[in-house]
Amino acid sequence: MIFTENRYDRSMEQMMKGIPNFYPRGSGIVVTGNFRYTANMCNCKWCEYYGGKKKGCLVPKCVCLEERISVGIASVKEIMTETMSEIKHGGFLRRLRRYIKESEAIPMTFINEKHRLTFDEALTRLNKYDRKNTALMSALYLLTADYRLWLQTKRFVENHSISFGKLRPKNCSEESYPLYCAAKDLYLGTKHITINDLADNKLIGSKTFALICNAMAIRKFGLGAVRYIDEAEK
Repeated sequence: MIFTENRYDRSMEQMMKGIPNFYPRGSGIVVTGNFRYTANMCNCKWCEYYGGKKKGCLVPKCVCLEERISVGIASVKEIMTETMSEIKHGGFLRRLRRYIKESEAIPMTFINEKHRLTFDEALTRLNKYDRKNTALMSALYLLTADYRLWLQTKRFVENHSISFGKLRPKNCSEESYPLYCAAKDLYLGTKHITINDLADNKLIGSKTFALICNAMAIRKFGLGAVRYIDEAEK
């Protein structure tokens, strides 16, 4: 039982209730800022909760999910389920399940090759530390999905940020405007696109929905959520 309501005191209380002279799992290992996981390190066969091919994972939720996402080996279902775990909107979740099923058959990291190349070009304008800024990465992912939108946007990507206050896109299509609004929401925390909007397949097309879901995953977990190979990290 936890007696204090102060979250800063709870860690001390938990430590005081621990077994004397017993160090918890994970103690004694120092992980520096330069440490990076590899796909082999995150292989399920090394996990103490893995019951083999027949039993699979023995816990309801993978304890190494974030690490597996960071190296690009988590499934689309795992990534999307965790990203949207707090959303309870039935219409949105039904649409999400359809997207997951389609993605498991044909994964969609970028809408097309031009999107990938444009995104690569956008990243060359930034340094490797900017790529840890998940808000910035998620916004760029959406803004580069429509080339006409990106042509109007790229000059406002400056000083390691996006100057949405100066950006006034013109002649946006039905596909590009939701991308712009969602990029702004993910970057600034505004609410131009709602869950009700995303649940409406007449308002938000299937490809746009998929891109926004991917961007939401990037916002939470970084570029590993779309299995993007970051050349700057090699």
